[in-house]
Amino acid sequence: MAERPVYMVKIRKPFYEIANMEFTWNGGFAASQKQKNIKALHAEFSKTFPGKKVLEISSKSMQEGGTALSAFFLQKMVPHLGRSVPVECAYQAGKVFKNGGPFLDLLDMQPRDARRDPRLKTNGPLIHFTFEGEIFPLVPVSIFYDYLYLNALLEHEDLAKLVLQYDGFTDIEFNPNAGKSTQAKSAAVFVSLSRMGVVDQVRSLDSFLALYKKISVPVPDPAPKPIREPDSDPGLNPIRELDPDPNLIPEPDPEPVPLEKHKEIQAGFHVKHKAFDEGIVRKVDHSSLTIEFPTVGEKILGKKWCLANCEITEG
Repeated sequence: MAERPVYMVKIRKPFYEIANMEFTWNGGFAASQKQKNIKALHAEFSKTFPGKKVLEISSKSMQEGGTALSAFFLQKMVPHLGRSVPVECAYQAGKVFKNGGPFLDLLDMQPRDARRDPRLKTNGPLIHFTFEGEIFPLVPVSIFYDYLYLNALLEHEDLAKLVLQYDGFTDIEFNPNAGKSTQAKSAAVFVSLSRMGVVDQVRSLDSFLALYKKISVPVPDPAPKPIREPDSDPGLNPIRELDPDPNLIPEPDPEPVPLEKHKEIQAGFHVKHKAFDEGIVRKVDHSSLTIEFPTVGEKILGKKWCLANCEITEG
């Protein structure tokens, strides 16, 4: 058996959550074996979170856009070069170590060669990142990688729209015990910030960092919790709890919206979202709205957040 993470959308800091899935591992280095593992991982996720859509982002992906969204292929514009390079190359070229770097020649390499360049392991500890003359800190963890990946998505509208259709992301090549940055997590953050209507704030490092320091989303999307069946059924898989992010302190629970405010929204109302455009309310709960958007399908959003950030009108 093996365990791999699924990075899921979370409408609240740190803008993603992890669901670790256990499944039968298929050994071997062939692409076909890795694709078997992707299928097994996704099958387990679908059992645990029915109705949630998951996308594999890697060179081994069998889904539309999954390979194009890989950091080896997704292109990020580098202004001083006047052209785009793979996100992976921009990331590796942005590393600054105690005894060397940045190694800007990595921008011209193939992504796999850039990742394996020996200088990345022989120049002491990593002290910060840099891109276009700007310094990026090491904390929050993976902020530089996320900055590059999210801005690359904003430069490719077709891929951004595709990502918005999903609720969770995997990267079968990523080993969470060996690294902290993965395209799967970055994609989840992009969707979270898009659903909140604040994704444009990632264009600037200062405003991106401010999201982690200041923003407080009043009511997050309800965490996807599957119904736990009786333990007496031997054919059921156990439910795995979502792992908290070990690098960030959790936010306190938000204040509830007064009941009279809840009653103002009814099924059939129109909601204009900054990222999803206009949708129709299909269901109203105490703290959330189920809204059908023509662009991305049905989404569950926090009611108080919608009241504060969306234009809501009667149908």
